[in-house]
Amino acid sequence: MTPVASDDLTKPGLTDKQQKIFDFIRGYIQETGYPPAIRDIGNAFGIQSPNGVMCHLRALQKKGYIKRDEKNEEEKRGGRARAITIPGVTSGGFSLPLLGVVAAGKTLEAVEQNERLEMKELFAHDNLYVLKVRGTSMIESQIADGDYVIIKRQETADNGEKVVAMVDKAMTLKKFYRRKDHVRLEPCNSSMDPIIVDTAKESVSVLGVLVGVIRKC
Repeated sequence: MTPVASDDLTKPGLTDKQQKIFDFIRGYIQETGYPPAIRDIGNAFGIQSPNGVMCHLRALQKKGYIKRDEKNEEEKRGGRARAITIPGVTSGGFSLPLLGVVAAGKTLEAVEQNERLEMKELFAHDNLYVLKVRGTSMIESQIADGDYVIIKRQETADNGEKVVAMVDKAMTLKKFYRRKDHVRLEPCNSSMDPIIVDTAKESVSVLGVLVGVIRKC
């Protein structure tokens, strides 16, 4: 897959306290469908001053993790943070009916189920994000052009793991191998050459590890 630039994945990092407040806001929105009040955030973290909470919110907004409507009248009157939004985060997550098991070999007896498959629970991780694949460098790992890959955000990876890597401000999905003096980013396509990064001359970083693939037929 040809590397592509990414602004979203190069946001400034959060302090430990900012990360916890961001996770609290995200979880609150997912559970209730609306963001917490300033008082809710303060109570959750033992911050007595509304201004103390607002300092954290301004930092999250400046770093691009949340959006806030500064002109929201409810916030002005009641010291509330109801105008917070997080791009891509809504209530309830995303789930689909799980009706049973279908055979891909010998036929199976149809047994009706009445369950739902929660996508977040399926991958069992926080800090997940999704990227759309462009190119065919991972085709031999059943990852095709147009697929969506689910990535767990982390900065380290074991050799052989499929990762999203940043090489001099360009992003690519490849198998990762760290050697003494270079990093090898290996495509899963026998017709393509690997990307060899001389770590003494170029910067390379891991942005996340592949945990799933979604394909729309």
